[in-house]
Amino acid sequence: MPVSGVDHVNILTDDLETTASFYEQVLGLTRSPNSTIGKGTDGYWMRDAAGHAILHLVDRTTTGNRYEAYRPGQPTNALHHFALRCTGFAETLAKVEQRGLTHRIVEHPALGLRQIFLVDPNAVNLELNFAND
Repeated sequence: MPVSGVDHVNILTDDLETTASFYEQVLGLTRSPNSTIGKGTDGYWMRDAAGHAILHLVDRTTTGNRYEAYRPGQPTNALHHFALRCTGFAETLAKVEQRGLTHRIVEHPALGLRQIFLVDPNAVNLELNFAND
């Protein structure tokens, strides 16, 4: 079975609206309902401009005891970060700075790559990669 790419990343949160707003305002993703999650569980799909699901946000406080052992903001074992292929470096950096978000920029001129590293409201590390942008 060859793998062709990452389908989506699932993020548990205790503050669904703040998390969805972060991804809308900083990354330009659009929220949509998610009919695939369990009855009584709140969450959103966060989609790119083409409508592809990038993130699955799940409100942990509405899942009963299913995710009781997980705590947003605590270390997530072996998962350190996830990386997104992006465009619009200057616009994204402006959004990050306007919101006063702590971030780090790394440039790799030989690779034609610029990166913005930041953390979402749930302490999830994000790596935003801008190739030749």
